[in-house]
Amino acid sequence: MSLNKKQVQVDVVSDIMCPWCWVGKRKLESAIKQSAGDYDVTVKWHPFLLRPDMPREGTIKAPPTPDNPRVGARMKMTGQSVGIDFTGKCDRAPNTILAHSLMKHVLDTKGADTQNKLQEVIFRGYFTDGLYPDVENLATLATEVGIDKEEALQVLHSGKYEEAIKKEARTHSRDGVSGV
Repeated sequence: MSLNKKQVQVDVVSDIMCPWCWVGKRKLESAIKQSAGDYDVTVKWHPFLLRPDMPREGTIKAPPTPDNPRVGARMKMTGQSVGIDFTGKCDRAPNTILAHSLMKHVLDTKGADTQNKLQEVIFRGYFTDGLYPDVENLATLATEVGIDKEEALQVLHSGKYEEAIKKEARTHSRDGVSGV
Protein backbone atom coordinates (compact mmCIF):
# COMPACT_ATOMS: atom_id res chain seq x y z
CA MET A 1 0.00 0.00 0.00
CA SER A 2 1.39 3.36 -1.01
CA LEU A 3 0.79 6.56 0.92
CA ASN A 4 0.72 8.50 -2.36
CA LYS A 5 -2.13 6.48 -3.81
CA LYS A 6 -5.79 6.95 -3.07
CA GLN A 7 -7.31 4.10 -1.07
CA VAL A 8 -10.47 2.62 -2.56
CA GLN A 9 -12.61 -0.17 -1.18
CA VAL A 10 -14.96 -1.95 -3.57
CA ASP A 11 -17.76 -3.91 -1.91
CA VAL A 12 -19.16 -6.52 -4.28
CA VAL A 13 -22.51 -8.19 -3.62
CA SER A 14 -22.43 -11.47 -5.50
CA ASP A 15 -23.51 -15.09 -5.65
CA ILE A 16 -21.17 -17.83 -6.82
CA MET A 17 -23.91 -19.35 -8.95
CA CYS A 18 -23.98 -16.20 -11.10
CA PRO A 19 -21.71 -16.54 -14.14
CA TRP A 20 -21.98 -12.81 -14.86
CA CYS A 21 -20.46 -12.14 -11.43
CA TRP A 22 -17.29 -13.99 -12.48
CA VAL A 23 -17.18 -12.01 -15.73
CA GLY A 24 -17.66 -8.82 -13.70
CA LYS A 25 -14.85 -9.86 -11.35
CA ARG A 26 -12.46 -10.27 -14.26
CA LYS A 27 -13.47 -6.89 -15.71
CA LEU A 28 -13.07 -5.23 -12.30
CA GLU A 29 -9.60 -6.74 -11.98
CA SER A 30 -8.69 -5.36 -15.39
CA ALA A 31 -9.84 -1.88 -14.38
CA ILE A 32 -7.92 -2.12 -11.10
CA LYS A 33 -4.78 -3.12 -12.97
CA GLN A 34 -5.18 -0.19 -15.37
CA SER A 35 -5.48 2.28 -12.49
CA ALA A 36 -2.80 0.73 -10.27
CA GLY A 37 -0.60 3.81 -10.51
CA ASP A 38 -3.23 6.00 -8.87
CA TYR A 39 -5.19 3.72 -6.54
CA ASP A 40 -4.74 0.98 -3.99
CA VAL A 41 -7.94 -1.02 -4.31
CA THR A 42 -9.32 -3.47 -1.78
CA VAL A 43 -12.16 -5.73 -2.94
CA LYS A 44 -14.52 -7.29 -0.39
CA TRP A 45 -17.15 -9.86 -1.35
CA HIS A 46 -20.59 -9.93 0.28
CA PRO A 47 -23.35 -12.52 -0.08
CA PHE A 48 -26.36 -12.45 -2.30
CA LEU A 49 -28.57 -15.52 -2.61
CA LEU A 50 -30.04 -15.80 -6.09
CA ARG A 51 -32.07 -18.77 -4.87
CA PRO A 52 -32.43 -18.33 -1.10
CA ASP A 53 -34.68 -21.39 -0.75
CA MET A 54 -32.39 -23.76 -2.64
CA PRO A 55 -32.11 -27.12 -0.83
CA ARG A 56 -28.66 -27.82 0.69
CA GLU A 57 -27.97 -30.49 -1.94
CA GLY A 58 -28.99 -28.13 -4.77
CA THR A 59 -31.19 -29.17 -7.65
CA ILE A 60 -30.36 -31.36 -10.61
CA LYS A 61 -29.90 -29.48 -13.88
CA ALA A 62 -31.41 -30.73 -17.10
CA PRO A 63 -28.91 -32.60 -19.23
CA PRO A 64 -27.33 -30.44 -21.92
CA THR A 65 -28.75 -30.82 -25.40
CA PRO A 66 -28.00 -29.00 -28.66
CA ASP A 67 -31.25 -27.05 -28.23
CA ASN A 68 -30.68 -26.41 -24.52
CA PRO A 69 -26.97 -26.22 -23.67
CA ARG A 70 -26.00 -25.53 -20.08
CA VAL A 71 -23.82 -22.69 -21.34
CA GLY A 72 -25.26 -20.60 -24.14
CA ALA A 73 -23.18 -19.17 -26.97
CA ARG A 74 -23.32 -15.61 -25.59
CA MET A 75 -22.15 -16.71 -22.13
CA LYS A 76 -19.41 -18.88 -23.61
CA MET A 77 -18.17 -16.05 -25.85
CA THR A 78 -18.30 -13.45 -23.07
CA GLY A 79 -16.40 -15.76 -20.74
CA GLN A 80 -13.74 -16.44 -23.35
CA SER A 81 -13.25 -12.69 -23.83
CA VAL A 82 -12.04 -12.44 -20.21
CA GLY A 83 -10.23 -15.78 -20.01
CA ILE A 84 -13.04 -17.88 -18.51
CA ASP A 85 -14.03 -21.33 -19.75
CA PHE A 86 -17.67 -21.87 -18.84
CA THR A 87 -18.12 -25.62 -19.26
CA GLY A 88 -21.50 -26.42 -17.70
CA LYS A 89 -19.97 -29.58 -16.21
CA CYS A 90 -21.66 -29.33 -12.80
CA ASP A 91 -24.93 -31.25 -12.92
CA ARG A 92 -26.53 -29.36 -10.03
CA ALA A 93 -27.55 -25.76 -9.40
CA PRO A 94 -26.01 -25.02 -6.00
CA ASN A 95 -27.07 -23.88 -2.61
CA THR A 96 -24.37 -21.25 -1.97
CA ILE A 97 -24.65 -20.72 1.80
CA LEU A 98 -21.56 -22.83 2.53
CA ALA A 99 -19.46 -20.99 -0.06
CA HIS A 100 -20.54 -17.63 1.37
CA SER A 101 -19.78 -18.89 4.90
CA LEU A 102 -16.25 -19.83 3.92
CA MET A 103 -15.81 -16.49 2.14
CA LYS A 104 -16.93 -14.64 5.29
CA HIS A 105 -14.56 -16.64 7.46
CA VAL A 106 -11.65 -15.96 5.13
CA LEU A 107 -12.43 -12.23 5.04
CA ASP A 108 -12.56 -12.11 8.84
CA THR A 109 -9.42 -14.17 9.43
CA LYS A 110 -7.17 -13.77 6.37
CA GLY A 111 -8.29 -10.50 4.83
CA ALA A 112 -9.77 -9.19 1.62
CA ASP A 113 -6.90 -10.20 -0.67
CA THR A 114 -7.17 -13.88 0.28
CA GLN A 115 -10.96 -13.68 0.13
CA ASN A 116 -10.74 -12.27 -3.41
CA LYS A 117 -8.42 -15.11 -4.45
CA LEU A 118 -10.81 -17.64 -2.92
CA GLN A 119 -13.72 -16.13 -4.83
CA GLU A 120 -11.83 -16.75 -8.08
CA VAL A 121 -11.05 -20.34 -7.10
CA ILE A 122 -14.68 -21.06 -6.14
CA PHE A 123 -15.95 -19.59 -9.42
CA ARG A 124 -13.47 -21.73 -11.37
CA GLY A 125 -14.33 -24.81 -9.35
CA TYR A 126 -18.02 -24.51 -10.09
CA PHE A 127 -18.15 -23.03 -13.59
CA THR A 128 -15.08 -24.61 -15.20
CA ASP A 129 -14.16 -27.71 -13.20
CA GLY A 130 -17.77 -28.71 -12.48
CA LEU A 131 -17.31 -29.02 -8.71
CA TYR A 132 -20.45 -28.70 -6.64
CA PRO A 133 -19.70 -26.32 -3.71
CA ASP A 134 -20.18 -28.86 -0.93
CA VAL A 135 -18.10 -29.11 2.24
CA GLU A 136 -15.38 -31.34 0.81
CA ASN A 137 -14.97 -29.48 -2.47
CA LEU A 138 -14.93 -26.06 -0.79
CA ALA A 139 -12.34 -27.19 1.76
CA THR A 140 -10.16 -28.59 -1.02
CA LEU A 141 -10.50 -25.41 -3.09
CA ALA A 142 -9.57 -23.31 -0.04
CA THR A 143 -6.17 -24.99 0.13
CA GLU A 144 -5.33 -23.37 -3.22
CA VAL A 145 -5.23 -19.97 -1.49
CA GLY A 146 -3.35 -21.15 1.59
CA ILE A 147 -6.26 -22.04 3.86
CA ASP A 148 -5.68 -25.15 5.94
CA LYS A 149 -8.15 -27.83 4.87
CA GLU A 150 -8.98 -28.80 8.46
CA GLU A 151 -9.71 -25.15 9.30
CA ALA A 152 -12.03 -24.90 6.29
CA LEU A 153 -13.75 -28.18 7.20
CA GLN A 154 -14.26 -26.99 10.77
CA VAL A 155 -15.82 -23.71 9.62
CA LEU A 156 -18.04 -25.42 7.06
CA HIS A 157 -19.25 -28.09 9.49
CA SER A 158 -19.83 -25.58 12.31
CA GLY A 159 -22.60 -23.59 10.64
CA LYS A 160 -21.09 -20.58 12.42
CA TYR A 161 -21.74 -18.06 9.65
CA GLU A 162 -24.89 -19.43 8.05
CA GLU A 163 -27.50 -17.28 9.83
CA ALA A 164 -25.34 -14.16 9.42
CA ILE A 165 -25.00 -14.91 5.69
CA LYS A 166 -28.76 -15.31 5.28
CA LYS A 167 -29.39 -12.10 7.23
CA GLU A 168 -26.84 -10.09 5.23
CA ALA A 169 -28.22 -11.41 1.94
CA ARG A 170 -31.77 -10.47 3.02
CA THR A 171 -30.52 -7.00 3.94
CA HIS A 172 -29.00 -6.53 0.49
CA SER A 173 -32.29 -7.61 -1.07
CA ARG A 174 -34.26 -5.29 1.21
CA ASP A 175 -31.88 -2.46 0.30
CA GLY A 176 -32.73 -2.86 -3.36
CA VAL A 177 -30.27 -5.43 -4.72
CA SER A 178 -32.58 -7.56 -6.84
CA GLY A 179 -30.05 -9.43 -8.92
CA VAL A 180 -26.34 -9.75 -9.39
